[in-house]
Amino acid sequence: MKPKIIRSLWGCSYTGWVSLTSKGASGGIIVMWDKRAVNLVEYVGEFVAACSFKNVEDGFGWGFAGVYGPKVYSNRKFLWDELTGLCSWWAGPRCIGWDFNITQFPSERLGDSSFGSPMTDFSFLIFELDLVDIPLDGGDFTWSNGRAWSRLDRFIVSFMGGSFP
Repeated sequence: MKPKIIRSLWGCSYTGWVSLTSKGASGGIIVMWDKRAVNLVEYVGEFVAACSFKNVEDGFGWGFAGVYGPKVYSNRKFLWDELTGLCSWWAGPRCIGWDFNITQFPSERLGDSSFGSPMTDFSFLIFELDLVDIPLDGGDFTWSNGRAWSRLDRFIVSFMGGSFP
């Protein structure tokens, strides 16, 4: 990712960023932040662009991971392993989000009532990492090809002791 593109997206000269290119036809991830507000420790994996931040003002630590999930079922285990590793590395609250390329429940796919093992695996991961799925506001689906509708994008967060800062 070139600095000129970053400046065109966010006109701040103090912008930091990490990016992950797509593993397919389109997409990818870019995570951006203001370096005056947070300090960074970064990690870029196969399916995750992750940042562990410390607030400049108070030193509070937290993590954010942008996800571009694999479409192929057999590769999802690698994503689950990456996320599990990140969550064990991060001590503070965390937010993980974007395109997981999978639904958690049959109701998140228009016209599909089957509950498959990929959904079970995804639900188990969210439970095991003690994360909460933030509900959508304004619609039920985040992706469509014109014929099918699904909720593939989401943000899951930790609440570390019952409240999120």
